[in-house]
Amino acid sequence: MTEGPVGPLLFRLTLPLAWGVLAVLGYRLAEAWFVGALGPSALAAISFAFPVTMVVLSLSIGLGAGTSSVIARALGAGEEGVPRLVADALILTFMLAAICAVVGVAEARPLARLLGAGPDLVPAIADYLRVWFPTAILILLPQVGLSAARAAGDATFQGVAMVASTVLNLAFAPLAISGAFGWHGFGLVGAPISTALAWLPLLWATIWRLRHLNILSFDHLQLDEFLHSSRRILRVGVPAAATNTVIPVSAGIITALLARYGHDVVAGFGLGCRVESVAMVPFFALSAVMNPFAGQNFGAGRIGRVRDAMRVTAIFSGLLGAALALLLYVGRHWIASRFTADASVIQAAVLYMVLVPISYGPGGVIAIANAAFNGLNRPFSAVIVSVSRTLLVNVPVAWIGGRVFGVPGIFLGICFSNLLVGVVSGLWVLSVTTPAKSLKPCTVS
Repeated sequence: MTEGPVGPLLFRLTLPLAWGVLAVLGYRLAEAWFVGALGPSALAAISFAFPVTMVVLSLSIGLGAGTSSVIARALGAGEEGVPRLVADALILTFMLAAICAVVGVAEARPLARLLGAGPDLVPAIADYLRVWFPTAILILLPQVGLSAARAAGDATFQGVAMVASTVLNLAFAPLAISGAFGWHGFGLVGAPISTALAWLPLLWATIWRLRHLNILSFDHLQLDEFLHSSRRILRVGVPAAATNTVIPVSAGIITALLARYGHDVVAGFGLGCRVESVAMVPFFALSAVMNPFAGQNFGAGRIGRVRDAMRVTAIFSGLLGAALALLLYVGRHWIASRFTADASVIQAAVLYMVLVPISYGPGGVIAIANAAFNGLNRPFSAVIVSVSRTLLVNVPVAWIGGRVFGVPGIFLGICFSNLLVGVVSGLWVLSVTTPAKSLKPCTVS
């Protein structure tokens, strides 16, 4: 990643990964459609559970960012011992995921109440979380492993593997949720069960690919080396996890603000968020590539390439964001009605798709800037960006907007925070990558 024109290189690395991310997030829309067939209450239940599950998935994003950053910088600097670093990353991920699963199963019901769910929905949300938490282990491990492969410049395998896992998920989900041939299925909890069945082969394929790339070895593992590797990974991983955790925490607060307007509004908000996650695929894919790109060039002392990459991706984000906002505005009613026939849910989802997409371009810049900061070994800068966007701007403005304008005011608060912080974060990355402020090449820490 340290040679050749920046724009074409980023495009070549991003394209296969974008297909993979699109497939996985597209399944989330399909899952909403399958669950929506069970009724508005089931759709509201997974909408309430969404912030909780995203907090745990933020752990995988953080660990993946830490792993990708450390390995990319090590490869850029010509450091030895990368296979052991990858093995230690997977072991660390398994340990942390197992702890989350134990705590999540034990505290499922209190978590459901904390999100503001009514007593009629708490049992369904708790049952869903009790199944989802253990299956999350099978999601976190491949995510971190694929981040290691991406740090070595292999984004194609991740795209192919994620598409394959989504195909399996789509095959299992209808049977697991709704059943067939006289069998009624598992209902709401069938969704995480089908995901676990689909991601288990992905875990095996990821380990095989890492070994094939010669960046994974479980030979000669030692406790002191594991602790050293863990510190290196967590130095970026913990702030990166915190960066991503504040997003679902903010979403949980927004969910609680919307709950006062009824479960239908929460269901519409959840549907809008799922549509948004698919629309934001190119930005997510670019951010996934920006971390190792910045890391390898940082390790090789070629910081100017990171600045060039930030310029290219900011322009791309602005143009694509405007196109997405227009597309969702035109198709808002048609899209919402594909998932539910409930008029109140459709109304809330349509309102979300009218107001929030205005800020998709700057929102994409935020994701890309945070990834660049992690690759540049500046994880706390990414934390500042995310905390500013969510807790310092989004939540207060959404609360004020809700008090003044109701539901539209809450959605406008989300839009405003993306616009403001997106511009600031992009300028910040450009500032720290100027020749006068050139960062030192990576050294082993």
